[in-house]
Amino acid sequence: MSESAIAAALAVAREQGVRCDEPVVLRDAWPVLVHLRPSPVVARVSSSIPFPEGPDPGGIERELVVAAHAARAGAPVIPPAEEVEQVPHRYRGHVVTFWRYVPPHAEADPRAAGRALRAVHDALADYDADLPEPGHPEETLALLDALGASAETEFLRGLVAASPKLLDGQALHGDAHLLNCLGSPGGPLWHDFETACSGPREYDLAALVARHLALGDTPEAYEALSAYGAHDADVLDAMLPLYVAWVTASMMVASRRRPELDEAVDVRLRWLRER
Repeated sequence: MSESAIAAALAVAREQGVRCDEPVVLRDAWPVLVHLRPSPVVARVSSSIPFPEGPDPGGIERELVVAAHAARAGAPVIPPAEEVEQVPHRYRGHVVTFWRYVPPHAEADPRAAGRALRAVHDALADYDADLPEPGHPEETLALLDALGASAETEFLRGLVAASPKLLDGQALHGDAHLLNCLGSPGGPLWHDFETACSGPREYDLAALVARHLALGDTPEAYEALSAYGAHDADVLDAMLPLYVAWVTASMMVASRRRPELDEAVDVRLRWLRER
């Protein structure tokens, strides 16, 4: 647990007038999630490690804006907390944002999650601010630069260079796998828009099924895909290497602190090469 992250959550909450008698850690990772009980507010606290090993500050700001846009349109997302100013708050190297608290509930039904993702896409169809390209090529190259030259990083650079140039698209979640969809009494809620990007909807659908294609352990992702409805399977297939290359580069950087990710990196690299 990051004591400094919890301290940042409490300090910014006090500045914003959010009552917290008992901080409850909901997630002890990066980001750290702290329920500011009894307030119906969750503080999401970034790592203090600088980018590219830590989070992209621009992504944290985009997360708030994109999620708020979707929420205003009635999409099934976890919205930013209304109790505080909806901007990133900085405290001793951490970036803190605030979100509505959702009580514990059963996992989201995959088919309902798929339908909810289409509703999110519909809500974001008129979002017109600039967003990164699908696959986050600039971020991916920065991650690979941080790793240094190797056969693996040069292979991933080649995938980025070969990315199709897309003219049409819309605002997307950017990392739409089922772990980013939370069950709630009112149905599934998508969250974690920090890697929002712009591109064809099939990029998010590639994110939905990529883990199962690489690891074969999440068949429920295809239930969600089926429930999502009409899409272009060829475009989805073209988006897969973009998404998996970005995820793999992110995991390679994170594995410096979390060596347990090495196996996941190897599996994804092998899958990309076999394609």
